[in-house]
Amino acid sequence: MKRFLILLVLLLLTVGLMAIEFDGAAIMKMAINLNTKINDSGRVIPDTIEIPGTDRSVSMEEALYLIAKWMAIYGANGEKIGQLPESVPYIEVKAPQKQLQGEIGGMINWPDIYEVSKQITAKLEADPLIPSQVEFLLNGESMAVMTPDILLYVLTRSVNWVNDNGSMPNYASLREVSGPSNWPPVEKATSEVIEKIPGSEGEIRAVWAWSTDFISYGVDRAVNELKEAGFTDVFLLVKGTAGQVSWPSAIAYEKISDTTILEKTVAACREVGLRIHAWFVVNQDQAYLKRFPESKMWGVPIEEGADPQKAGSTVDFVQDTRYREYLIDLMKEVILLYDVDGIHLDYIRYPTGAWGWGPYNIGRAWLEGLDVDFLMETAKETWSSVGDNKKFIDLYRQFIYFDINRWVEMRMDDIRAFVEEIKAGIESVKPEIIYSASLMPEGGDIDAASNGFAMVHYGQRYADFGELCDIVIPMTYHLDFGEKANWVADVATGTRDVMKSDTKVVMGIQAYDLSPAELQKAIYYARGAGADGIMFFRFGTLFGNENLKNAMLEALK
Repeated sequence: MKRFLILLVLLLLTVGLMAIEFDGAAIMKMAINLNTKINDSGRVIPDTIEIPGTDRSVSMEEALYLIAKWMAIYGANGEKIGQLPESVPYIEVKAPQKQLQGEIGGMINWPDIYEVSKQITAKLEADPLIPSQVEFLLNGESMAVMTPDILLYVLTRSVNWVNDNGSMPNYASLREVSGPSNWPPVEKATSEVIEKIPGSEGEIRAVWAWSTDFISYGVDRAVNELKEAGFTDVFLLVKGTAGQVSWPSAIAYEKISDTTILEKTVAACREVGLRIHAWFVVNQDQAYLKRFPESKMWGVPIEEGADPQKAGSTVDFVQDTRYREYLIDLMKEVILLYDVDGIHLDYIRYPTGAWGWGPYNIGRAWLEGLDVDFLMETAKETWSSVGDNKKFIDLYRQFIYFDINRWVEMRMDDIRAFVEEIKAGIESVKPEIIYSASLMPEGGDIDAASNGFAMVHYGQRYADFGELCDIVIPMTYHLDFGEKANWVADVATGTRDVMKSDTKVVMGIQAYDLSPAELQKAIYYARGAGADGIMFFRFGTLFGNENLKNAMLEALK
């Protein structure tokens, strides 16, 4: 009888353990907290994480199951907007015995995040040992594998996106992380050999720098180290999204606290022989919009019957001639006061296809005879809360509706006209000024589908920039765009194909949230494709990370 009672108690305890469930909202919050911890630690996964609202902490193997199960339940309907789980079951899970290297770079699309979540939870429910690799569909095209630690990071970022946006992200990029201390290190299948490609004679070596980067690092120290490393150009942010400028302007609406930074940087660059470019954010200016809120850009209504969206930072630069004049006057002031070598345009574009739907733009379309009701309905079917993010783009690519293609062409013409207007203004002060622009990279992609995506969203016709600018810089931050490093070469090739022969093509290189090897690969792919130079975003993340800095120095030797 005593033995029977003991067995019964053990059985009840086992059943009770198996029946443990956690509140779905608590698991969602746990995933968000874990994502924050990973990001704040330089992408190192901790050993444990607390489940909010409980006195329980779980290991990373248990967290992987809980978050994957949350995602599998959320995506059970197969839709981008899923159903938030009310509860998530718990099971005991064992750490992987080994991790075998899989994909780094590339991306997993949102339907495939659902699928891999369902597969890994089913596998763990059958055998609670985390496997050494997890199979998934890479870029929506071919089967591949990733390590469990990368999967955990993908899932935490995806849950975080759901929390912020109410739906799944279009994709998650595969980024390298360091696993918890009780997980085995990743075993590399083979030693990766990176072919070093030296820079050509006259290679442009540039860096984007925030004012705060130079303020905290020290202007003289920063500029001297850049010179020693072989850099040729500095692009200093002098007006950002906030609209605050970094010099004692007589016309700017707001200034940063230290308005000596531009003057000091110009002097330091002159001392060592570096070119200095004044970097302006073009389409965003919060300081300006505080004074002229009516100039905020209009967007497609989110819900049926709702008012159009109004932007928080983006100016309706097409309609507002006052803003365009103000921006050009700021540029002229910088040239006259500091005789900078160049003016650099950033955000010289529409934010996405969902923006730029104000009365002025719609009125122009109506005057041209376009079917504005059809355009707006198609836009809502693409970018409203129930939109598919595809329809407008697909119709543009198919070239079957004149109204769609003309609307996109009008937006391209808007961007070209603004670039021309700025060029005329700054060259009236300094004819030999170096004129450059950073561009969204999809517009230079050799893939026609990516190019069409860029035209609909941004209006940046690469051929226009090649005609008007001295330097164009596609921002090929490959991991951020869910691509591998060889994508840098593809965009460099596509960009060069549509540029004038004397327009310099400089590739924007990601210098944050990546490994030293990925940084070097991006540099070498740019060089191998015949780019005229490389440009790093940004100084603070590059020179503030010794491993990245040393990898960069090795590549520049």
